[in-house]
Amino acid sequence: MKKYIAIIVVIISLVANQATAQSVNLESTFSADTAKTQLSCQRVEVATKNFTLKYDYKVNGRDVLGIIVPKIYGDSTFNLSGVFVKLGDGGLKDQYVFGTWITKRFGKVKTLLELDRITSQTDKPWDCFGARISYSSFTAEFYAMALHPLVGQGLTKTDIYYRWIAFHPQHAFAAVGLLDKDYWGFVGTRNLKNFGTFSFFNYQTKTGNYWFKSQTAFGEINQDFFSLDNYLVATSYLVVPVFYYKHFSPICAKGEYSIKIEGRRTGNVSNFELMFGKSVANDFIRIAVGTNSEVKKNSIPDANAKTSVRIAPSFEAYKVWKFNGFKQTLELRYDVLIKTFSAYIITNF
Repeated sequence: MKKYIAIIVVIISLVANQATAQSVNLESTFSADTAKTQLSCQRVEVATKNFTLKYDYKVNGRDVLGIIVPKIYGDSTFNLSGVFVKLGDGGLKDQYVFGTWITKRFGKVKTLLELDRITSQTDKPWDCFGARISYSSFTAEFYAMALHPLVGQGLTKTDIYYRWIAFHPQHAFAAVGLLDKDYWGFVGTRNLKNFGTFSFFNYQTKTGNYWFKSQTAFGEINQDFFSLDNYLVATSYLVVPVFYYKHFSPICAKGEYSIKIEGRRTGNVSNFELMFGKSVANDFIRIAVGTNSEVKKNSIPDANAKTSVRIAPSFEAYKVWKFNGFKQTLELRYDVLIKTFSAYIITNF
């Protein structure tokens, strides 16, 4: 059923583009390993003057279909927006989200207030609300997810809370966040001409799992990535989960020369990767080469248990084509350690 829904949405989106759309964004994720090859995710996003239609088709997850109205009413200091999102593949467990948010500026203070209700046929409604405030070099955000209606019950200790605060002077960025009981930290540079770095760290107190990534670029750097706007987007996205996934470009897209260090522990398995990227042939293409490793500990307590270590190379490539209002971005990765090839293709017109 979900495949037919995906085809219908794509056809409607492309037909609507011919008549009303100002832009179309298509994002495709392909993966291939020793067992199968598949289109794991397909995004269709059509933007018009009055609304945006956004659809994510996922092979191994719930589809997401949404209509976003960026401006229901507004003026130079105030804006009211709305969104409707459907989560699911056409079954009784599908969830429907009705949301609205207000942005308001009071002099140098910028504020945002959001209210959402999540409904389904098989469960009681959930309510979510949140707020963001920015002033000078500080930005803070707080959200609460109540797994029940707020009216009559209010918030409880079992509800989920998300919060973070950031300090961002002219050339630096630092933030800390708390997602339920998971800790996040962020640090980076901005507004520098030939150098940029951005790192984050996550620790899950319930499981002991962690994830960190550091990305650094030299020479002609990607200013859009090493920017305050992107840092705020990344911090909010990682600390406060949203319905739509966000894709961040590979390390070789970050600058003329680039370095990535990444590590993650999930249960008794830890992965670490060191990768170097460089633009080639006057920036005709960007490539990266690295080393990926897996450290696996025996989960059974045993003095004689051995720890297995595997190491193998990994490769990435990044290429952009632009002509006559059309933009095509191709990202490729091959991981020898897990024998997996992946491709991410973005098309804008």
